[in-house]
Amino acid sequence: MTKTHIKICGVKDIKIAKHAINCGASFLGFVFFKNSSRNISISKCAEILDKINGKVNTVAVTVNPTQSDLETYSKMKFTHIQLHGNESLNEVRKINEAYNLKIIKSFSISTKSDLDKIREYCPFIDHILLDSKQKKDMPGGTGQTFDWKIIKNFCPNKSFFLSGGLNTTNISEAINLKKTEYFDVSSGVENSEGIKDEKLISEFISKANKAVK
Repeated sequence: MTKTHIKICGVKDIKIAKHAINCGASFLGFVFFKNSSRNISISKCAEILDKINGKVNTVAVTVNPTQSDLETYSKMKFTHIQLHGNESLNEVRKINEAYNLKIIKSFSISTKSDLDKIREYCPFIDHILLDSKQKKDMPGGTGQTFDWKIIKNFCPNKSFFLSGGLNTTNISEAINLKKTEYFDVSSGVENSEGIKDEKLISEFISKANKAVK
């Protein structure tokens, strides 16, 4: 592996967005989920997207989006949409056909059998995202890892993000699994829930880059 692709998820302000880009983040995720401390309004997000246009991949992070939601996101300056709910295969196929957005589909992992259904989604998505299984009311961002041994023999025909509980102390270990070049972090670069920390972002990306050398 020659390069890691880091996604900083749950960005809420332009200062953090610019800092993450300057540190070398490849993706920024903007969360549209009202129960999340990382939730951002459409107007605030549009403002940030205007200021960083073209500098980084931008991801609308959604949970079971309605058609109205999808119409809104498709008109904004997003490169990707992340489907982080329990969207069915048919729903994902329809989104793939209807919108000019690359799709990241999240899957909650706690046992090996959770990997079984991923393959059928692959024709309709651009990236897989493997996250730890969460509580029903909070689909992600709680800082819990899943057992990485589960993905020892996981070799999909799509690139995948490793997510769930990544932070500055375990990113090197995650990269040394040599399973993927894509890593998603949210709570692991926060100094309190929903509040990103510039130093932690710098440290996380720096450690990721050193680990691949």
